[in-house]
Amino acid sequence: MPAIDKTYRYARSSEYVTTAAADQLCLVSDSGAAPDRAERYLEARALFPDVTAKGLRAVSETVGARYYVPPSMLARILREADPVATVSPGAVRFEGFSACCSAYARMDLNEGALDVSHRRNGTTNVDFGPDVRAALANVGRDTELRLSIEEDAVGITRNNQKIVEKKVPLPLRWIKGFAEVQVVLSQMRPAFRLPRVAAQRFLRALPRGKNDQAQWLSLRNGAVHMAARQSEGAIPLCGSHRLRVLEPMISRSEGLEVFVSDATGASAWALDFGTQRFWLVLNAEPWRGFSGDGGTLSGMAKSGADAVSALLAQLNWQDQIDVGTLTDATGLDRDAVEHALAELASRGLVGFDLSRNGYFHRVLPFDLAPLDTLNPRLKAAKKLVENGAVTLTASGAKVASEGAVHSVSQSDEGWQCTCPWFARNGRQRGPCKHVLAVELQLETQE
Repeated sequence: MPAIDKTYRYARSSEYVTTAAADQLCLVSDSGAAPDRAERYLEARALFPDVTAKGLRAVSETVGARYYVPPSMLARILREADPVATVSPGAVRFEGFSACCSAYARMDLNEGALDVSHRRNGTTNVDFGPDVRAALANVGRDTELRLSIEEDAVGITRNNQKIVEKKVPLPLRWIKGFAEVQVVLSQMRPAFRLPRVAAQRFLRALPRGKNDQAQWLSLRNGAVHMAARQSEGAIPLCGSHRLRVLEPMISRSEGLEVFVSDATGASAWALDFGTQRFWLVLNAEPWRGFSGDGGTLSGMAKSGADAVSALLAQLNWQDQIDVGTLTDATGLDRDAVEHALAELASRGLVGFDLSRNGYFHRVLPFDLAPLDTLNPRLKAAKKLVENGAVTLTASGAKVASEGAVHSVSQSDEGWQCTCPWFARNGRQRGPCKHVLAVELQLETQE
């Protein structure tokens, strides 16, 4: 898949600076990301510095990890992308994907986690260099840790006035993953919760090396039981080595919450620190990137321009977007609002917070315009509709495609199709192009 070449310009390198007065984590943002170059995003003191430091390091380690390397990519130079930081009225969030796009990490610093002296709403990518990651490993409970997310060179630095440029080819699947994972999160349900000691035992019992074996997890007598076969109430886990990033943080947490998507098999693992929360979201298999799941496609197909515009007018860096409030404010029905939110997720304008059970507003610091034309299934579905390939019937539709006629019908579980793609993937990776074409056709009939 092609990449978007984006040049990151940093006035200096991000640094962890130790002085007689305090330790300060200075996170420098891309100078091309902020529309107002005169302002900073955040100046704050961490109230629980060791937890904050471990969480930020875990996000950075996830972004730098690759849990699956396809044979065709063994000789390719792999570069890490920068984590994304969002500053909003009630939270500061750091998020990023593994290079293979099968794992998403986010550290939420909520109310009570920071003593903020300056805050401005905004989103940017920040430079996490190896020196910063190494220093974050040595932050203790009594360390005075200050966070500074800024655009210019103001602050203590070893490389003052030095301009650092990094041209990073951002994989489209990495950027699309930001959109897809939000829809997956919105469809998850709670699976179980483990107190700290039980969570420690579970994580320490995991295989130490790479493990792509499919397992099924269930909670029995307060402990996690792992089995090779599915049982009632068990959740799937493949690639358990991806959970290793949680182990260094578990001792400071209040417990581990686990969520699952029944539709896709993805799972979310949340370490609860009270005022802070670390999220690790894993796709069903390590070799399956979130970018190809297609969870946003139905919403994109069904959302109308007017509905999207109506919702855009309501966005103001909310930490929690309530669907009911949006229906009242816009006059749209709930389905229209949810479809429009999926469209906004595909544009990087909203994320999903399971702890609040709602979307939050943020603007990814990437130009997502190219993605509008790079969803092959949606493009193919639109072409089928334009060519008159969809014939609606009493039970669903017939779709003529590539010399065959496929039957699309609806059951209690959702749309199904007779095409080979649906036979392979079912509903785990979003709708096939024939189902999308039928959804598009139905929208034109209304």
